[in-house]
Amino acid sequence: MTDDQARTLHMIGNAHLDPVWLWRWQEGCAEAIGTCRAAMDRLEEGAGFVFSKGEAHIYAWIEELEPDLFEQIRHYVRQGRWVVVNGWWIQPDCNIPSGESVIRQALYGKRYFREKFGIDVPTGYNVDSFGHPGTFPMLLRHTGSTSYTFMRPNASELDLPGEIFRWRSPDGSEVTAFRIQGAYNTSKREMPLPEKTDLHFRKIAEAGHPFMCFYGVGNHGGAPTQANIAEIERRIAAGEALRFSDPQTFFEAVQDGDWPVFDDELQFHAVGCYAAASSLKTLNRKAESLLEQAEAAATLAARHAGVAYPRAEFERLWRILLFNQFHDTLGGTSLESACVDSERELGGVIHGAELALNAAVRHLARTIAPSGHPEDATMLLVNTNGQPAACLMEAEPWVDKDIVSKRIVVDEDGRPVPFQYADPHGKTTGLQRIVFPLEMPPYSWRMLRFAVDDSGERAPPVAFGAPTEARVFETAGYRLEIDRDGAIASLRGADGREIFASPGHRAILVHDPTDTWGHGGKSFGTEGEGMRLEQVRLIEDGRVRKVVEITCAARESRMVTSVVLPEDGEFPVELRVHLDWRERRTLLRLAYPFGAEAMECEVPGGWAARRMDGSEVPALRWVRVRTAGHEAVLVNESKYSFAARDGTVFLTAVRAPVYAHHDPIPVVEGARYRFMDQGEQSFSLWLKAGSHVSRKDAATLADTLNKPIIVTPHVSRSGTAAPTGGWLTLAAEGAQVSTLKMAEDGGGAVLRVWDLDGTGCEVGVDGAVATVRPHAIATLGLGEAGVTHLDGLERALPQADQAPGRPGVL
Repeated sequence: MTDDQARTLHMIGNAHLDPVWLWRWQEGCAEAIGTCRAAMDRLEEGAGFVFSKGEAHIYAWIEELEPDLFEQIRHYVRQGRWVVVNGWWIQPDCNIPSGESVIRQALYGKRYFREKFGIDVPTGYNVDSFGHPGTFPMLLRHTGSTSYTFMRPNASELDLPGEIFRWRSPDGSEVTAFRIQGAYNTSKREMPLPEKTDLHFRKIAEAGHPFMCFYGVGNHGGAPTQANIAEIERRIAAGEALRFSDPQTFFEAVQDGDWPVFDDELQFHAVGCYAAASSLKTLNRKAESLLEQAEAAATLAARHAGVAYPRAEFERLWRILLFNQFHDTLGGTSLESACVDSERELGGVIHGAELALNAAVRHLARTIAPSGHPEDATMLLVNTNGQPAACLMEAEPWVDKDIVSKRIVVDEDGRPVPFQYADPHGKTTGLQRIVFPLEMPPYSWRMLRFAVDDSGERAPPVAFGAPTEARVFETAGYRLEIDRDGAIASLRGADGREIFASPGHRAILVHDPTDTWGHGGKSFGTEGEGMRLEQVRLIEDGRVRKVVEITCAARESRMVTSVVLPEDGEFPVELRVHLDWRERRTLLRLAYPFGAEAMECEVPGGWAARRMDGSEVPALRWVRVRTAGHEAVLVNESKYSFAARDGTVFLTAVRAPVYAHHDPIPVVEGARYRFMDQGEQSFSLWLKAGSHVSRKDAATLADTLNKPIIVTPHVSRSGTAAPTGGWLTLAAEGAQVSTLKMAEDGGGAVLRVWDLDGTGCEVGVDGAVATVRPHAIATLGLGEAGVTHLDGLERALPQADQAPGRPGVL
């Protein structure tokens, strides 16, 4: 870099657009069109101005609704004056989506830009997101990005070794990163451009390297103004060292610099966003999980039934999900009406994924021979996960309301499987819900029967449960004791070891006066008013499990927890929580005093160690702790916000701020407000402890809870295949196989693998072996050539990175 280059200020004309925030998406769509028209006006007014814009969703809107404007954009992209950045479908929240969702942001976004504009987009760009996990450099490099522009956390929230630095993931992947100074726009609420420009020149003088200075009206769209451009042109004419530029040009200028390395997360900002809008977060997790299940099942159906893989439908559903992972949407900081819009859209994704999943399972089922016992209720069970599944399986086989016959559960070889009758979801005479232990290999299916047999049991009445004064409950696998407040006074495994150091699953109401984002700090309190015990009921007591229901209450709210205690201690304890929340500006903590010495959790694309100083931290599906005597994991299906202090892990189950309330606007006593997360919600937690509970164990439990085994009646009559089957013999010790799908181009399949041990691993796939670097991700192509290494955009990696494989995998 020359001295002149080092003194250059790169002026980045942009218009940050929140397609949803303090307005609904319809207004965001209109502003996207208006913003791009305003930018086009500036481009046509002079020859110097350069405009930067990302987010494929915005371009797709314009392509559909303003095709003439879209063609103008294509013209200026070819000229190099309209520069596409980001390359993702939207600027998402970066802590809450799964690693797979992050990859799909790039997969579908960059494919769109390649198809419509013939370009690759190497510049990562999430300028308004609320924090970034340390795995992001790996995810960015795996999807073709070499640089990253961000703004949050700002300098008051996180010290960095420089505003330009090499951001490094645990696997060693690096991107060149730049933190925006001040803001990404120059609206009336922000620093005027003349002052902002002078500030950046002072920063250049202090740091001795170039900077980017972002200008243009933003948030509700807008684009740079004529006054902005005139100010820059005046300075250029006066000989000042600045230029119209774009992020890609900036990073090309600094790519060879000797920048400091930062190898941690870019956190924390707006910690309240991990818990706000519980319904949206629940729907997001369900949509992610169902789409992955449907893709895996459709891949199995394509291979075994020869049916077409519905690529276009999956992409359509993913695009909707990705749009609703926008940071103000999934972070819960938008208007209530915008949140309702998102709930409806995510519900549509879930329904679409269920349709695709059902179709795939039915196609798979028609290849399987019918049962030799048509009088029995025959169940087809499908594991769509890349991990083995072991669980207590629930099913409601239809027996035409037969409450007279005795029945047993038998497997494919006619061997009896222990079972018990469970509380049916409906209360009509003859409905029979059953639960039985089940184990299944990855990507497999099997067939069980609910058969009439004189050695079996008759169905009980549909009314389950009765109040009890008992407070101690035991199975062969666990011993539970409930304290007088309704918390778990003691929980022991079969080895007699206490899982908690003090009462666990304590419900604590904590005052939370912060705004929707949780601005003003990095933590919430952990002390407050505890819920009190109202009632204990014994719901089930059978050969397979006990179910104990605990009802607690405080103020206007009530929490009912069904504690599922398996007979077999190898299965986890399940806590099924039904919460009726009626508090305002209060959050609910659930406390788990493991006596933890260290805590780590799943993050997008891997895992991360977490501080235990009470700070609020994001996590995905599992939290794992280590104590002096054992390890434990807490697995969830819909929660993202945690804290830890003095050996106790706190799950933030719900917050209740005012919708879209931003400091410093006061909340006035007596004024009318709408508060978030009011009413009923349900979620489940799984708890497993032992001398060693690995990350692989945590990931396997998380898959089984979030992507449960499918059970459906087996009614097909035309098949000839065996009642058990599967695809892919996988050996993935120390790794998580997260995704199975058909390739976007061609007839092969794609498998995604993550190293969990941190030491690297080898993954066996039908006799072939693929190597995964420590902490890294591997995308594997399965095709006629065997097993090949791909990037996240499904492009072949250099030959040196290819894994050996035998031909004919497909």
